[in-house]
Formats: sequence, structure tokens, C-alpha cells
Amino acid sequence: MSFLPFLRGLIIVLLAFAISTYLLTASLWSTFVQTLICGILIQIGYFVAVILLVWRSVSKKSVTPKSHIAR
Repeated sequence: MSFLPFLRGLIIVLLAFAISTYLLTASLWSTFVQTLICGILIQIGYFVAVILLVWRSVSKKSVTPKSHIAR
């Protein structure tokens, strides 16, 4: 996934989270802190997913058999 669709999705999720949190708590400070924590957790998850994808692609390349060397 490229960054722009991820950013759009992140903003939509955080807005929905912030609205629902504010409706439940009626506190701007609590909404801000919880939304900030949610955003950080989503970023960590995205970072871990990208690292795993890169690690898998590197490990697949090292496992594939090499072709015969021409003499």
C-alpha cells in the first residue's frame, strides 16, 4: 500500500475514533490523548507490517535455488 491511501485511511479512522471517543467521554482532553495514542499504535502497526514484508521478500530471495553456473 502506498503512503497516500494509508494517510487517507489513517485520517478517516482517527476522525471516527475521535468523534466516538468524544461522544462517549464528553472530554476534549481525554479525546485528544486517546486519539493520539490510537494514531501512534496505528503507525507502529504499519511500520511493523512494512518491515515484515521487506523481511519476507529478502528471505524468499535467499531461499530460492540458484541456477547452474555456465562453464
